[in-house]
Amino acid sequence: MSVTKLHDLITNEKFEHYFQALYDLKSLSPVGYEALLRTRLFKNPEILFEKASQTHRFFELEVRSIRKALIAYDSIVTGAWDEKRLLINVYPANLAQLDFPEFLDCAIQDTKIRPNQIILEINEPDIMQQIEDVHDNVKALKNKGYSLAIDDVGKGVSSLKAIVELKPDFVKMDRYFAQHLAKSSRKQEMVRSIVNYCLHTDTKFVLEGIEVPEDLAMAKSIGVSYVQGFLLARPEPLEVIQRYEGVYHENSDMVN
Repeated sequence: MSVTKLHDLITNEKFEHYFQALYDLKSLSPVGYEALLRTRLFKNPEILFEKASQTHRFFELEVRSIRKALIAYDSIVTGAWDEKRLLINVYPANLAQLDFPEFLDCAIQDTKIRPNQIILEINEPDIMQQIEDVHDNVKALKNKGYSLAIDDVGKGVSSLKAIVELKPDFVKMDRYFAQHLAKSSRKQEMVRSIVNYCLHTDTKFVLEGIEVPEDLAMAKSIGVSYVQGFLLARPEPLEVIQRYEGVYHENSDMVN
């Protein structure tokens, strides 16, 4: 993609968001939704952000994406949705910007979304390179009621260090550990060790990438509290989720 097209995508916000449910494994009900950027110009949004990081508009793309996701989510926050969480991905370099907390406060000011509904998900394996830069903003945001999640835990050593240094509210373990979990005793022990850490540090544990009932059942037996994955829900536009939100409750026998 040319730089001109990249600037046009950012300026005219030629992207939207799909949302994937975060499930409470005990009740098998959605407790929140992760906002995932989608655009016809990039099959993989990570490539878009990588391209943007090479320009002066990286932070601008991030905040435009977050604001657009908040506006979309706000349009359906009524009734039972009032208690559901919104997971928003943010790159460490942008989270470290001095005006990021102020931006986030302003972005939700005209919405019905409260700080305690938002989970900021750090989605880069090299977080330790930015750890000192993000520390103050993380502390300020948590004091305001926002929650923090470390994504892709287990994908790299740095994510484990970030758990200790940033004391996140949520730990999201990389999907690698969910694949064939029921058949791999080594993966079971690794997941169990992080689950145990979370239990002793008042941290919520999320296992991503659940795709088959056997792995879901094993996750429950290990003590996993929250899950995401195609077995329960694929990323969808909000209107689709709103229409079919109750359908997965009918599949609760998958974990019984």
